[in-house]
Amino acid sequence: MKTTASPFNALSGVWCCLDFGAAELRDYAAPVITRETRRGVALLSLVALLFLALAAVMSAVFDLGTSYTYTYGVLCLLALHIYLSSAKVEQLRALYLLAMLLLVVCGSSLVLLAQRSGHLHAMLLLSVAVLIMLVPVVPWGLREAALTTGAIYLMFTASTYLSRFRFAALDLWVLQCLMLVAAVISLALVARALGLRKHDLTMRFHLEQAQRELTELVNRDHLTGCWNRRHIERDFDRVVAHHHDQGRACWFGLFDIDRFKSINDTFGHGCGDDVLRAVQAAFGGLAGDVEYLARLGGDEFALLMCGADVPARVEAALASIAQNMASPLPCGVTPTVSLGLVRLPLGGGLHFDGAYKLADELLYEAKHAGGNAIRTGAPAQAAA
Repeated sequence: MKTTASPFNALSGVWCCLDFGAAELRDYAAPVITRETRRGVALLSLVALLFLALAAVMSAVFDLGTSYTYTYGVLCLLALHIYLSSAKVEQLRALYLLAMLLLVVCGSSLVLLAQRSGHLHAMLLLSVAVLIMLVPVVPWGLREAALTTGAIYLMFTASTYLSRFRFAALDLWVLQCLMLVAAVISLALVARALGLRKHDLTMRFHLEQAQRELTELVNRDHLTGCWNRRHIERDFDRVVAHHHDQGRACWFGLFDIDRFKSINDTFGHGCGDDVLRAVQAAFGGLAGDVEYLARLGGDEFALLMCGADVPARVEAALASIAQNMASPLPCGVTPTVSLGLVRLPLGGGLHFDGAYKLADELLYEAKHAGGNAIRTGAPAQAAA
């Protein structure tokens, strides 16, 4: 049965822009919201700069007084400063403070201008409406938007109330209605935009997460959990370059299980699968995405590892295959491996196909010698 969200839940969802519930979703959304907020503050300051410049020109053309022209001119400089500062600010709260500073200072200046002139001129009323309607330009939460509009409203209300005998009653009521209507519209737009933004970020997060899971599923071997040939072919150059950039030797190995077909034929494919899973467990300590084992197909595996001690590490891992099996093979049979291990040149230039060919030649030598052996070499030695 479909349930309808209560107004309180809907309000709490748009109260704070970073309130996503799940920590991983919040970490994903935070840099996106910060980037959008920076653009919003820059746009706010540009729009404010254009309006204030136009207001200053109109004040001078229609001779509203030097105080109008001077005030709008100084506010133009503030808007320009906020625009330049927004490009250098990294923290989200600091960006919010910049936007609030611009709007609140503009509101305070208009309050002082109204008190000085003793008249709520049409230009002032227009400026107040534009000031509040600019609030939704910044993609902030309803909390920050409410604080900003509330500060502007309270400043104008308190100022005009204390000086109410200097203004016409109709002008005061017009100002109140103008501020309230503009504030309600602005806050509604902020809440609506934040709700849509959160929904969009949530959908993008889940979509990218599903894409990563699907990519890993496609690049994993379903039986052993190793990477497959598709992955190591695509990732080979990156891993090799990473190790060489760190000044470490990089090794590519190719091996298969000796007489694996006879294991399947004699003890059953279940025992063969146990051997394959034991191979993966034996190399379970490899360093994440810069060292890994890949199952190329059947009983053939490839590995990428780094360091001068790779041959010793590989030998120790291969010796532990039997210990990693869920149950030993019948009749005391112990699985053995033949391996060709190539040390890749530091200068690069050897891609997966070339490394595969050289390692395969070394593997053939190990097989030809009776199996259960490791043959190592470098490209020049293998070619010779």
